Amino acid sequence: MDTLANAVIDHLGGTSVTAKLIEAPTSTVHSWRENGIPPSRMAHLRLAAKVDGKPLPEDLSELLTPSPASQEAA
Repeated sequence: MDTLANAVIDHLGGTSVTAKLIEAPTSTVHSWRENGIPPSRMAHLRLAAKVDGKPLPEDLSELLTPSPASQEAA
């Protein structure tokens, strides 16, 4: 399982939402959860996410760090 790919996909709203966002088959996005997101697709995701109002941080590892609000809720 690719933790960073999971974080990116979850940030964008999940497998189905991400697939629709870039007009890709759901099975393709699902496979990224295991194999990672190819660099060319990551560039496409960054552009589509920005247009959709869910921009990805420049440093994707920020998606792996829980936000202070989610830590307080735990």
